[in-house]
Amino acid sequence: MSWYSWCLCLYCLFLKVCSTEVDSWTIEVPSSVTGLKGSCVDIPCNFNFPGSDRKFSDYTGIWFTESNAIAYHSDTSKISAEFQHRTKLLGDLRQRNCSLNIRHLRSSDRGPFFLRIEIKDFEKYSFINDKVSVIVEDSTPEPFIFLVEKEMKAGKKVTITCSVCHSCPSDPPCLTWSHQGNVSSQSQQQTNGQWKITSSLSFIPSKLDHKTVLICTALFSGERKFMSSTPLSVTYPPDSVEVVFNSFVKEGDSVNLKCSSDCNPAARSFQWFNKSGTLLSEGHTYTLKSVKRHTEPLYCTVTNAEGQARSRLIQLNVLYPPEFKPGSSCTTEIFTVTCLCMVDSHPASDIKWWASDPSELLNSSSSEKHGSLTSVTLKGRLHSDVVHCYASNSQGNSTLTLTVPRSEALMYIAVAVSAFLVILIIGLTVWIVKCCVSRGTEQTEIRMKTEKDVSGKSDSERKFKVSIYDRSEHVYGNMALEEEQIPNPYDFVSADDDAIYANA
Repeated sequence: MSWYSWCLCLYCLFLKVCSTEVDSWTIEVPSSVTGLKGSCVDIPCNFNFPGSDRKFSDYTGIWFTESNAIAYHSDTSKISAEFQHRTKLLGDLRQRNCSLNIRHLRSSDRGPFFLRIEIKDFEKYSFINDKVSVIVEDSTPEPFIFLVEKEMKAGKKVTITCSVCHSCPSDPPCLTWSHQGNVSSQSQQQTNGQWKITSSLSFIPSKLDHKTVLICTALFSGERKFMSSTPLSVTYPPDSVEVVFNSFVKEGDSVNLKCSSDCNPAARSFQWFNKSGTLLSEGHTYTLKSVKRHTEPLYCTVTNAEGQARSRLIQLNVLYPPEFKPGSSCTTEIFTVTCLCMVDSHPASDIKWWASDPSELLNSSSSEKHGSLTSVTLKGRLHSDVVHCYASNSQGNSTLTLTVPRSEALMYIAVAVSAFLVILIIGLTVWIVKCCVSRGTEQTEIRMKTEKDVSGKSDSERKFKVSIYDRSEHVYGNMALEEEQIPNPYDFVSADDDAIYANA
């Protein structure tokens, strides 16, 4: 047979096939679909009919069960009671889409189902040989969680997916996550009317996510819920590095220090340093012997495959008994004594004062604390040459005796007062002597003037005066006697007295 003959035969065969497809009723449906009880199921369906190039406006699609019960009809009054309000067509018959949706799926909804198409003013056809069975399941496979990286790094973005199969694309299950992040979803059609919905979660993990459980929940229509979970493993550098030790240690004792941290993977090295950065030791633990109160602060470092971190500086709490510091003393200002007692101890000391009798305590006027140093001040009048400062804490006690100095200012005041009194007495004496001398001089001048006046008068006047004098003879006699008895004060004045008068 020639090549031309072969081509002619093939062309005729193609025309026959095309004519057969166009001139016959065809349908595309799966033989079975799987649905979750209580949820919904979609039966995908597409059909064709002879003369499909012709246009019709009135189509009727009817779904029947094998027992000829009507599962769906465009006239809802014709639908069987068992399917009432539970079925609907998802597609447009004019577009050859005859997909059926069954909600609130029951165990009795197994079918099988077949489709009948009625076209007004044309033909009717039942696809009785193309039936669809529904497999109703009580549960569905759990959602599947897929981690691209089994071990995550803290601070590096990751994406995790969760997928679940279903048979109801018109009302797909809702996937939710137990972790915050950016979520996106997509749906893919599978075989036999199955679909798969996938949710992607993107986030940046941290150390807090390590060993946590990530949960993906699929919520189907009908409130059917299914969950799947997976633990997370996150690697991160050392964090929360701390030095663990006894809260208190006595001076002179030894103390064991332990370096702890939170990291993944586990730490591979530990190092110990003092405040100045000098390496002291290596290892998880470090023993410090014969602890002193002024032991320098220290810290530890931890290293793993992800990085390194260090602890804060640790100052040991060293306990020691009271110790009096230089500067503890007493001072006196006129009548007030101020005593300062400075004590270095840990824990802080209880400080008391007394003078001569320990049972008679003195009240402190003020108290200050600066770290381990406690300063207590005693201020007031003291009638003692010494005062005692007593300090005690849980580690012991000690007593310091302070001497109360004499006040120089008080001595200077006493001397000044004495000098003032001496000068005052001398001044008063001089004043009294001068007053007496002045009085004697005035009386002498009066007498001399009187005698002169008497000698110049007449006899009668003299007689009158004489009679007056006679009457007062005893008075003038006394005056004369006093004048004779009073010595001249200037007779006793010496060169030393001149100096005193000058000072006065």
